[in-house]
Amino acid sequence: MCLVQIDSVINQMVSLFYYIGFWHRGDEPTARELRTKYFYCCYYLLFVVSLVAGAFTSENEGETIFLVELSIAAAVLTVKLWCLIWKQKQILYLLNQICIFSFRYEEDVGLFNVKLRKFRKFVISICIMAIIACFEVLVVPLIVSEKTLILEIGFPLDYKNSEIAFWIANSFILTETVLSIIATFFSVIIWYLLLSCSLRYTLLGSEMNKMGQIISEETKNKISEKQNNTIFDQDLKALIDDHLHLKKLTDDLESFSSNMFFLQFGTSGLCICGSIYCLAFDVGDHLSKRYIHLLMLYYFISDLLMITYFGNEIMLASNRVSYSLFESDWIEQPQSTKKNIIIFGEYLRQPRVLVVGKLYPLTLETFTRILNSAYSMFNILKSFK
Repeated sequence: MCLVQIDSVINQMVSLFYYIGFWHRGDEPTARELRTKYFYCCYYLLFVVSLVAGAFTSENEGETIFLVELSIAAAVLTVKLWCLIWKQKQILYLLNQICIFSFRYEEDVGLFNVKLRKFRKFVISICIMAIIACFEVLVVPLIVSEKTLILEIGFPLDYKNSEIAFWIANSFILTETVLSIIATFFSVIIWYLLLSCSLRYTLLGSEMNKMGQIISEETKNKISEKQNNTIFDQDLKALIDDHLHLKKLTDDLESFSSNMFFLQFGTSGLCICGSIYCLAFDVGDHLSKRYIHLLMLYYFISDLLMITYFGNEIMLASNRVSYSLFESDWIEQPQSTKKNIIIFGEYLRQPRVLVVGKLYPLTLETFTRILNSAYSMFNILKSFK
């Protein structure tokens, strides 16, 4: 029996949430902890307001489109930040219930570790890019000759004529960038939960394939056919319970994240369109601006791709479970067991598909549709150029 714990990268993120005051350690937050949570929420909301104000006051058409794109992205990140801060119990419940589990056969460890290793590398690469983004926000004001903010936000102080106001504005952008990066960790946790669900369906199918098998060869030679049938029947009942439990956990995850996914589906096309426009028409005065456009495009596409990819993996893995059931040694079982197998197989014929807003399936087909809509919007926007 192999026990799976929450991945170390996710545990480090959880520790960070506790350390900076996003999460509280007791059953209920203290008055001081509540003030900290409200401060983060209100402070990040100022970033959205400043971006919207910058979009309204900008005289450059390309810069306006860029700031509108950032405003939409920041608004979505605001919702993610609020979910991260105020839904601590639900997140911890899902992490503990979905990501901590055990499976029977050691040969399945290899497949599990390979997929988890790839996911960990991708998350680390995102963290490295986030660090580079923060470094850019910090360094660009030092190397640019004129007093120009990396983001032309609306700011109440005259940063163009005052040195102090200029560095206050830069500090504001830097701290808001850090908060934006932490808000994206909410997406990483959702990815991890979706990945864990897909892996559990894969492992469930593998265990169904091996129902009735005796791990020890010595024990296998000593038991009778009747005892072997009893073991098969016990394994079948246990796996039916495991499947129902996993279905409930997947339903809980769908209920928790459906509204967020719906918001993301509704805004991703606009944001991807804006990023492509800024890259195509070279919006920005210096190289750092172009890097931001590229970084934002990568973030929008990767965030959308990850949730639809893992949703698609859940659908495929749950669909393979029924095939794995009939790949087991069910033909040699008693008639009553065969009848249960056939009934359970009919139940498994419908794969588990996560549906967002009761409209959009969380599959790669939806990802393709959103990209096509972004391209169509880009063509419309380009016609006004």
